[in-house]
Amino acid sequence: MSTPQTTAKRVPLRVITWSAVAVTSVILALIAAYVYQHDSYWSQRWTVDLTVYLASGHTVRDGQSLYDLVVMSPLYGPMPYLYPPLTAILFFVPLSFLPAATASLVWNAVSLMALGAVVWMTLGIAGVRDGRVKAVLTIAGLILTAWLLPVRVQLVAGQINMFLLLLVLMDFRKPDSRWKGIGIGIAAGLKVTPLIFIVYLLVTRRWGAARNAVLAFLGTAAVGFLVRPADSITYWGGLVFHSSRAGGVFDTPNQSLAGMLARVLASDAFSQWWLVVMVVVGAYGLGVAAYAFRRGADFLGFSATAITGLLISPVSWEHHWVYVIPLLIWLAIWAYTRRAVAVALGTALLTAIFTVRVFMIVGIQEAPPAPMDLALWQQVVANMFPLTGLALLLLGPLWVRRHFRRSGAVGATVAPAVSGPVLGGRGTLPAMRFAEPEPEAR
Repeated sequence: MSTPQTTAKRVPLRVITWSAVAVTSVILALIAAYVYQHDSYWSQRWTVDLTVYLASGHTVRDGQSLYDLVVMSPLYGPMPYLYPPLTAILFFVPLSFLPAATASLVWNAVSLMALGAVVWMTLGIAGVRDGRVKAVLTIAGLILTAWLLPVRVQLVAGQINMFLLLLVLMDFRKPDSRWKGIGIGIAAGLKVTPLIFIVYLLVTRRWGAARNAVLAFLGTAAVGFLVRPADSITYWGGLVFHSSRAGGVFDTPNQSLAGMLARVLASDAFSQWWLVVMVVVGAYGLGVAAYAFRRGADFLGFSATAITGLLISPVSWEHHWVYVIPLLIWLAIWAYTRRAVAVALGTALLTAIFTVRVFMIVGIQEAPPAPMDLALWQQVVANMFPLTGLALLLLGPLWVRRHFRRSGAVGATVAPAVSGPVLGGRGTLPAMRFAEPEPEAR
């Protein structure tokens, strides 16, 4: 006769972990809904983007054109649908069958589950091998990263970026997977910004992965043409290049290089030399990513590519910066295993930068009617994300050169097994084992 103890042992650890992730995600989504709907500032912005998404689902169901859709926001004015037709078909048509409040809860809960998957995958990339430690860190990481500003804004607005991050990150879990690139291609087919990761695959000469990504991207576009041909022609025929539909370039939450230039120059006129600056930054950032790859740090190459894409995009809202989450987790694991105080302090500083909305605290406007004339210290505050991204791209190669060798593996950087922290004073967590990653496939 089985006892409760033996029955519990039959439940796989992964099932327990993902059940805990699901429950934690629902609880966090409920807390977010309660807190933000009772806040005078954030309640005005609650589901501002999800409202457009739900309207796009209704539009598809009604057989109307997606790109004639405009939702009037009391705060932001006219808000059009911005993404490819397939995104509305896959996500927002099913969601549109639910009442708005229920759809918001479901959307945010599933987004947080995707965040839990991002944390879990990043821990694996960082070398955490012990299943129980990984499970505990996944739940703790989910709760902690939910406080980051890009995640909070994503939950308030009801955004899609967490799913894109998850799809892209899946392609960096294993260096030699035959399916590598498919997640990037699908993500780019849902929202074009992940296309920069295909460029990263090309500059690192991973032709098979780049081919997979391109084919997956074309496949998503083809499905869109089959299901919504007129909308697909409108979108891919030119609308995809109209970044001005996304909002004012000088708005403070736009934390791209273009947004920074607009605020520094107090102008929303996109000058030709701005384009030159972004091309130079893009080439340099991809060069940094390729350098990290050659030193055996493909994950850091992924991070450099993500930061480069965020910088050179005409519009990178705060919630787009969810791509820094894996880097923060990876650095925290690195600092712990290496007992690297400087890296720990740097990670803490980065976490603070991506947690506190400083410009709001000091009274800098979010969406002014015209570019603002800001003092130097205000410029630093208003451009915190792009300045941090540029600093990471400038300093990153020096750090990579110091810690990563050229062999294509990162064994020289991996710490031995270390004891976990005391748990409730009654013992320790199992040893946190860090296995040496496999060499990169060339």
